[in-house]
Amino acid sequence: MSESPQFGAAPTNLDFEKSLMFFHAYMYGPLKGKLRLYGARSIPQGSIAMSSDWEVFASMLVKDLGRKFGAGIDLANYEVKSAKRGSSYEYQYHKNTGLDKLAKDAEVGHLFFDYFDNLSEVDLRYLHGSKMLEFFGKWLEEYPDPYPQRYRKNIPYGFVKKNGTLLMTLKDGEVVFPAMTVIEVPLRIGEEDSEPSQQDE
Repeated sequence: MSESPQFGAAPTNLDFEKSLMFFHAYMYGPLKGKLRLYGARSIPQGSIAMSSDWEVFASMLVKDLGRKFGAGIDLANYEVKSAKRGSSYEYQYHKNTGLDKLAKDAEVGHLFFDYFDNLSEVDLRYLHGSKMLEFFGKWLEEYPDPYPQRYRKNIPYGFVKKNGTLLMTLKDGEVVFPAMTVIEVPLRIGEEDSEPSQQDE
């Protein structure tokens, strides 16, 4: 099964500007505020971020809209997964749609977020489903009949780290990979004085 450029190929032009605005406003910033309140009241923290937050973040990064019109992959061309660094990525297949979903997972791109220290560090890696057939093929062969209450499977973090392509690393909410370059156009001599002063008006 070959990787199709129309169906989940590796994204090459990430939109950091819009996606990081969302990350700071709705994920990183609120979490830091909640942790201070929880700590002051000795209450254990809940989940770091909802799966839907990661899906919106990914959607903005790769410029691919979600497709929530029923069971299927998270975005139009990508499945989005998130896990605490070192933990495996869970895939869950439901009774009526699981087989179709499993077949689809083998044909699309997968975006894997891992996070550490309450989102202070976040990595994003990419793998196409065709590179994970050792999992999807085995899961298909073992697909239960009759169907149990749940059919949950996992892809190990180590496999994703070894085989995936690193797309992004955030530290303290800022992009440290890929290297971001800011090009400043130097002023020509006298250009700073080219604006008319109020005295001239």
